[in-house]
Amino acid sequence: MTVRYNKRKNLKKIFILAGDPSGDNHASKLMYEIRQLYPYVQFIGIGGDKMQKQGLDSIVPLNEISVTGMWEVAKRILFFRDLLNKCRKLFETEKIDLFLPVDYPGFNLKLAEDAKKLNIPVIYYIAPQLWAWGKNRVKKISGRVNLLLAVFPFEEKFFRDYGINAKFTGHPLLDDEEIPVDFLNYYEREKIISFFPGSRLQEIHRHLPLISDIYTKLKVILPGYRFAMAKSNSIDINKYKDILKNYPDIEIWNDSKKLMRESKFGIIKTGTSNLEAALCGLPFSMFYKTSSLSYQISKRLINLPYISLVNILSNKFVVHEYIQNDATPESIIQDCLDKINNFEKYDDLQNEFINIRKLLGEKGAAKNAAMEIKNFLENQVMENKLC
Repeated sequence: MTVRYNKRKNLKKIFILAGDPSGDNHASKLMYEIRQLYPYVQFIGIGGDKMQKQGLDSIVPLNEISVTGMWEVAKRILFFRDLLNKCRKLFETEKIDLFLPVDYPGFNLKLAEDAKKLNIPVIYYIAPQLWAWGKNRVKKISGRVNLLLAVFPFEEKFFRDYGINAKFTGHPLLDDEEIPVDFLNYYEREKIISFFPGSRLQEIHRHLPLISDIYTKLKVILPGYRFAMAKSNSIDINKYKDILKNYPDIEIWNDSKKLMRESKFGIIKTGTSNLEAALCGLPFSMFYKTSSLSYQISKRLINLPYISLVNILSNKFVVHEYIQNDATPESIIQDCLDKINNFEKYDDLQNEFINIRKLLGEKGAAKNAAMEIKNFLENQVMENKLC
């Protein structure tokens, strides 16, 4: 594609990079708020449809880099190496005012190092979760990032303790209009068991055998229930129809938040979707399967007793986690039945979700982050004038 450049003297040129649909969503809202402060801002980098609607010139399609698992990434090492070089050349040849990485730490932290070498300031939005899997890498950030914008309240202190300039700006999910202020209780919800296998095609294919087994068994146990799967915006509907052709009773929902708001119980892949479900009041089981190699490597890196964001924020097991060999149809089905057949347990779980929402603070994350970016850029201009 051809990158378009604006010749206005007061133009702010920002290189922004998000690596998955969740990052695309959060980054697009931040871009909108930045545009309110800098009408002539230009965004180049990598992102999806939502970021492109906010004016991004994306140098590659988002689905080209949206892969998970260390082994899966390793198989495409040449592609990612070439992409890093392509980004570096843009840093070298264009007058970039700011590199704005959004989550996606494996790639973004490498690129942040190159940006700093070229004296391009780096403001990282949605801090890498190094408190979970990479404390030994935290110190490396301080030399690569000028400002770290955190979305969890405990992150600010964590990173500041390592000498990193960090600021808690709020969690962007609270700005999502599809996240309800008050969610439906047990009796108000539909008799729907919902599946959230992931936002990437590789995740759906990997998790389908588990989901199909759960569906086949639950369909017999719960004849009065419907079953539904959430569709990722980044994947064509025909892909889902093809994947589920042998399971015609599984509904495909385009609106994943609506499905979370109305379902009785969810079976959800680990990740941001766990937090989304909690904020929508949906009791769920968390699961995840990956390649054996990726699992063994990740297991050695993770520093916490929990994987789900819900449990991490609560600092205790609120939802059950079923990972790799522990993710069996029998165990997940038992957890599902245990919740939907026991109103008190269901209600207790929803009360835990209310507490999580309180932990995340107030709305306005994207606006707060945009103001922090503006203040940083203006202070930088003042410092340059004094020099």
